[in-house]
Amino acid sequence: MKYLLLYICCIAALLTSSCKDGAVPPTQTCEIDFVDSSQNHPKAAIYQNILNTYVKKGLPGAVLYIRDDNGVWIGSAGKADIDKNINMAPCVVSKVASVTKMFVGTVAHLMAEEGKFDYDDPAAAYLPAEVVEKVANANCATIRQLMNHTSGIYDLTTNSKFYLEVLNNPDQTWDSDELIEFAYGQDANFACGQRADYSNTNTMLLGMVLSKIAGRPHHELVKEKILTPLNLQHVYYYSNVGLPANTAQGYFDLYNNGTIVNVSNYNTGSGNGYGGMYATVRDIAIFADALFRDKTLLKQATLDEMLTFNEEDPYIFLGLGAMKRFSYKGDTKFAYGHTGRDLGYSADCFYFPNQKTTMTFIVNYGTNAKSGLKQTFLDFEDAVITEITK
Repeated sequence: MKYLLLYICCIAALLTSSCKDGAVPPTQTCEIDFVDSSQNHPKAAIYQNILNTYVKKGLPGAVLYIRDDNGVWIGSAGKADIDKNINMAPCVVSKVASVTKMFVGTVAHLMAEEGKFDYDDPAAAYLPAEVVEKVANANCATIRQLMNHTSGIYDLTTNSKFYLEVLNNPDQTWDSDELIEFAYGQDANFACGQRADYSNTNTMLLGMVLSKIAGRPHHELVKEKILTPLNLQHVYYYSNVGLPANTAQGYFDLYNNGTIVNVSNYNTGSGNGYGGMYATVRDIAIFADALFRDKTLLKQATLDEMLTFNEEDPYIFLGLGAMKRFSYKGDTKFAYGHTGRDLGYSADCFYFPNQKTTMTFIVNYGTNAKSGLKQTFLDFEDAVITEITK
């Protein structure tokens, strides 16, 4: 998700009882199930030093994956579980948050290829009448506009009542029918198609549309069309499936005093299109490669649709289920993919076409709200991108 309300620090005391009987149990150690040749990569020491540097500066833990012309490098630093003293490792599963949107968007593109719908079909044709009536712009938004965030529909995760519910009922399992009520009666941000503005509600509604068209839950479509064909055995779409024992704990500097708190089990709506995926860096890299490097998931014409971007924001260009980022660093230094930012977790999943480099990382620290470590995280990301594109 893109935003976490800044008022959260004012009601942080509600979190003191977190992590009891939640979806994320104490983390257990794990072993990789692939051949690791990272030590042969010429930049092995450089990338490992970046990880070590920013963990020393306060990030709890991180795993970084790089695939370029020199091969694959994967490394880790810090802790997956601070209380249990479990080291972060390449085999650790972590929440990748809004990277979920790229999976759901890809499913939509595959269904469009199958002739299940047209991008410019009205979303209202597939949504419940109550949603169309009570969500501003749901009556005019097209499926394309849900996918590229040009619908103008209010972002339900910016509603203060939503986060109050999350804090008061941290382990609640949400469904889309419940979540959409946080958008009822809220003004649209702009007229349908007028401009682009990132909204988690868009992708949740897209998931509802796909489920209606297919006649079954969209998470089944994700498994059928992406996870199974790519043999992604370490991707878990919570809360539709359980999480493995090697799942990292998620942390946040809740009181903004330099002390991080375990917020792993606060469910911000997982499993409803806009977030909820947990994965290893290697598995999301395989997904990115299939999409952008090898181009085996989508037809070229469909990929061109996905990579048609609104370029109003110089830092994040929004496409149909994907982002284009880092163009501000230079005309040839951009990447295709998606970011993931949540309450206690962060992730990146990108392919740099000019550098022929796939980069994914997970960090078990939340970067939606302001905190002293948010800039540390951004500096970490920038250090990685700078090394890739130099």
